Amino acid sequence: MISYYRLGDLVLLHLSPQEERKLLDNHPSTIGSSYIHSREVNAAYVNKIKLITDIVVEYSKANRHLLPTDINNSVVIHLRLGDVVAGTTDHESVKRPHSIQYLQEKLNDCGDLKRYVIGACFFAESSSTNVDECRDKSNLYLNAVLNETNSTHLNSGVADIDLCSGVLAKQFIQGKGFFSQLIVNIRKELNLPSIECNTC
Repeated sequence: MISYYRLGDLVLLHLSPQEERKLLDNHPSTIGSSYIHSREVNAAYVNKIKLITDIVVEYSKANRHLLPTDINNSVVIHLRLGDVVAGTTDHESVKRPHSIQYLQEKLNDCGDLKRYVIGACFFAESSSTNVDECRDKSNLYLNAVLNETNSTHLNSGVADIDLCSGVLAKQFIQGKGFFSQLIVNIRKELNLPSIECNTC
């Protein structure tokens, strides 16, 4: 249930050596593990967004068959789900998902593009213990968003595929959290637009 794959935190914040070791042990052959290894090899690689962007571009090319064929002509919405939906800690409550009305307003600027949603229930070691409540409310929120925005859930079960989908879309609507902020930063590196929320 607990995931050590905190890709946004890895790149935009800082993980301890122990947290990075858990990521490497539990998620080998991922974008995150490639980032850690590449960063170690390229100690002089100052621009971490450029480094992660290069890794994501190569990963996307190698795994294009796992992405929707129309991803480049779509809008991708990121939903932060799981602990933040009903968790009781301060860091969870400030990352509550956007209202459906808010998302619909943002979608008004996206024309008739195909709509995809990325996001899955996420729980870290620091998450609240009311896991069942968070999961149940998370699923209700996700289904409501899908129904009311006429979107399709990209339920790959792989965070790297979600990341690549958000990066390759024609338009991206930012959700809460550093995973979503990372997608925005990579898209900026690639000169791609995003609808930013200015919140993490």
